[in-house]
Amino acid sequence: MVGIIIGIAGLLTILGVALFTYINRNKEQEAGTPPPDAGCCGAHAVCEKGLKKIEPVIDYFDDEELDAMKGIPAGDFTDAQLDQFRDVLYTLRKEEIEDWLISLEKREIQFPELLKAEALDLLRG
Repeated sequence: MVGIIIGIAGLLTILGVALFTYINRNKEQEAGTPPPDAGCCGAHAVCEKGLKKIEPVIDYFDDEELDAMKGIPAGDFTDAQLDQFRDVLYTLRKEEIEDWLISLEKREIQFPELLKAEALDLLRG
């Protein structure tokens, strides 16, 4: 009889530990990264650099010629202008791409729609 009681107590202890672990693991996952805003571009790594965005200093990446693109909508760039963006994009190291996109945003230069997929691929790669 004592053996059965000890066995049941041991089983309940194991189930309690398993349940506690399961609940805490789910809480950690829920408390993780909040879902992106509805208007998010999908480049979460870029969006999460919010503090970098509010700094007044603008970093340049040997791309001063892109300042001429200020005010042009993201879908209206010519092929030559797209090539200028692409030339800079493909000379950057992976870890610089996020900062470069923030630099463009600070300079009020819209990033071309046609290059967004390429930039995201480089960020993921």
